[in-house]
Amino acid sequence: MISDRKKQIFVTDLDGTLLDDNYRWDPAIPSLKRIRELGFPLVLNSSKTLPEIQAIAAALPTDAPLIAENGGLIAIPEGSPLVAACDSGDTVAGYRILFPGISREKILQVAHDLRDSRGYAFEGFADWPIETIIAHTGLSHGQALHSRQRLATEPIHWNDSEEKLAGFSAALAPHHIRLLRGGRFIHLMGLCDKADGLRTVADLYRTVFPNSPWSTIALGDGANDLEMLNAADAAAVIPNTHGGALLKPAVRRVFTASLPGPAGWHEAITHFLTT
Repeated sequence: MISDRKKQIFVTDLDGTLLDDNYRWDPAIPSLKRIRELGFPLVLNSSKTLPEIQAIAAALPTDAPLIAENGGLIAIPEGSPLVAACDSGDTVAGYRILFPGISREKILQVAHDLRDSRGYAFEGFADWPIETIIAHTGLSHGQALHSRQRLATEPIHWNDSEEKLAGFSAALAPHHIRLLRGGRFIHLMGLCDKADGLRTVADLYRTVFPNSPWSTIALGDGANDLEMLNAADAAAVIPNTHGGALLKPAVRRVFTASLPGPAGWHEAITHFLTT
């Protein structure tokens, strides 16, 4: 429920931000409860698939829109008042689905044709049995099955030089496909990203609830989160658990947590709820 005093939309990455390496969020529970009490939307924005994010959203819980596959699709609960602002979209498992990008089927067709014709060395989820996906991600069997259910992106491991990667990127560009580096994989996807997802969801709230001066606060830890942080009114940088460089968003309000993962997430939420 959106209260009259509701003003903030929290948009968060999952892996390495709200979730630790074991996919737990225990240190963040007090802040999650507080956000829920205040009626603030908690929007999960991840490279994960919709089934993966749905399972996490149900456990948190949050009934806000979900942004899956690095902005490749946006899922709005059918019971949400935000659905009234959607001009189109299919309904899947109780969600209204919006596709800003292009289909995974088209991405695979183009990428695999280039691999066959030009010898680019990469492997992705479409190539791997479920056991290999488990080995690369640390997911359980059920989680890995959900991770495989992709509609708008393809995660790959690149097995060649940076020079060849640049050539692959250039060959994909005429097909409106781009490369996005994540924490564990390079993602092949359409010309959309987490920032587009944040803007779309914020616009829906502002359209349906025009009397509230909405602001967006984004939280992330990886390179594929930077544009999302830049698109928000305020940003929280969570230290990367794998030793990556701290992000440097170009927004006026930036908070950098001192701890990685959900402990840093809790630290950041506490900061924004008390300042």
